[in-house]
Amino acid sequence: MKYKNILWDWNGTILNDTPVAFEATNILLERYGYPTITLEYYRDNIDTPIVNFYSKIFDLNKHDMQMLDDEWDVLYNQLSDKIGLHNSVEELLRFFADKNCRQVVLSAFRTEEIIKYARKFSVEHFFENILGTQNIVMESKTMRGRKYMQEHNFTPEQTLYIGDTVHDCDTARDLGVECILFSGGQQSQMLLKKCGVPVYESFEDIINRTKMNI
Repeated sequence: MKYKNILWDWNGTILNDTPVAFEATNILLERYGYPTITLEYYRDNIDTPIVNFYSKIFDLNKHDMQMLDDEWDVLYNQLSDKIGLHNSVEELLRFFADKNCRQVVLSAFRTEEIIKYARKFSVEHFFENILGTQNIVMESKTMRGRKYMQEHNFTPEQTLYIGDTVHDCDTARDLGVECILFSGGQQSQMLLKKCGVPVYESFEDIINRTKMNI
């Protein structure tokens, strides 16, 4: 198989939490008297860092960004029972495992939260490591990914990054690895197509594409 190492984004890629993230955003908008947004608008405008998105839907001269972010976290957790995995993503995880690929989560989400969901959905065993963020160490995904690849002998030419945002593609390019994007997550196909890398609407499509690289 061409790929020996798989770097996975978590939110929106493995974890199907976009509907909950969108719902939490609209609750927060209503709370402060702003008009709600459509899911299409959310997926066309969500951005990294999140302040870029919030500046479009809130008046940040009136609201503290950290306060909004903290309130959003509370809402997200309150709605978390609605969160699941994307269809067929577990099949792809198992496919890579059967091919002895080393799989690592590289995410901006908190490590302890990723572990909680990975255990809940019984996928933790697929991952060699989970590189989320910690309260103390707030390195970028690129910094964490590069450090891990160097320390664990991940050859860039044999590494694939799977994500659902333009930021994931940028991270993959910074790491010097190939990237494919899933358009069923946080960002719309319209945004992802601008990256110039393969974009797939389903994990069934990704499975068929990846099997061609054996």
